[in-house]
Amino acid sequence: MKKIISLILFMAVAAVYAQSFQITYNGEVVTGAINFVAEQADDDNELIVTITNTSDQPDSIFLTRRVTSEVSGSYNIFCIGGQCYDASINASSSPMILQPGENSDGSGFHFLYNPCGNEGTTSVDYTFISGDFSTTLTVNYTYTSTGINNSDLHVNSLTAYPNPATTSVTVAYDLSGFRANSDARLVITNLVGSKVAVRSLNGTSGKVSLDLSGLDAGIYFYSVEANGQSISTRKLIVK
Repeated sequence: MKKIISLILFMAVAAVYAQSFQITYNGEVVTGAINFVAEQADDDNELIVTITNTSDQPDSIFLTRRVTSEVSGSYNIFCIGGQCYDASINASSSPMILQPGENSDGSGFHFLYNPCGNEGTTSVDYTFISGDFSTTLTVNYTYTSTGINNSDLHVNSLTAYPNPATTSVTVAYDLSGFRANSDARLVITNLVGSKVAVRSLNGTSGKVSLDLSGLDAGIYFYSVEANGQSISTRKLIVK
């Protein structure tokens, strides 16, 4: 009997230590699936999950991707620690290393989905792997034009240069498709969605220069917001 109890205790302890990290989304622990509604029809829609090392040892976490169903004409990619992989790549070539108690905020595990104007649901299985432990998170990306009307809030062009940038960047924009009373602004966000810079956009076209000297190197996103709604998003790399 003592041997059986000892074996059960050993297996329970082993299971706890095997599960060395947890996944959170929007501040809540997730274990199964996320249903994600894509608001951008022809731009990257970003989903960020946070991985936390719950063990007392450094953790190396790899990621694999398996598309189980896909909307024709859409695309999706994944990024780890500032490295984004091509849509043809289904496994990370290097892991994210997290120290005990550390989470992935600041470099992050984030996924980009662009429906390219095509309605429907794309389902992707992301498997996070650390040693002998792995867990799979299913993300269902859905885009539908029902209830979304951006036809009068169209960004004709949005370009940042230089990109990659170092201490400053200039963003050129053309919003000639906007209605006259739209309150447009340029927003820079980091990988966890925090706004690091906001500038009002005057006129239907022009340029805005931003000082980046206070930002850490990494991946950011610049977007046009109008009336509280994000209309177009692009990636910005700061070295």
